[in-house]
Amino acid sequence: MSKSNEMIRMASQKGYTINKNGEIINPKGQIIRGSIRKSKNSSYKTFGINHNGISRPILVHRFVAYKKFGEVALAAECIVHLNQNSLDNRPDNIDIGTYRDIYETIKGV
Repeated sequence: MSKSNEMIRMASQKGYTINKNGEIINPKGQIIRGSIRKSKNSSYKTFGINHNGISRPILVHRFVAYKKFGEVALAAECIVHLNQNSLDNRPDNIDIGTYRDIYETIKGV
């Protein structure tokens, strides 16, 4: 299992959750601000949890998918933002799929 998937599971076990707006809620019930990670064509929200004294980043959309779909999200080829806005992490905007799904959506195939 990847370190990323391990951290997603751990965050869930520690009591982190999401609200309907796709915001991360810590175990104390507070919204976490997190940060934004930029890649070539997109930006993604991240948040960190501490494990053994080290803060590890988690991509919010992957955590939302895990909370929505369970273990199947960890095995998914990719997480899809249905409205193609990579910063919109509302559960109803997140789906699991393949890179082909994304390509066909963007190209209108």
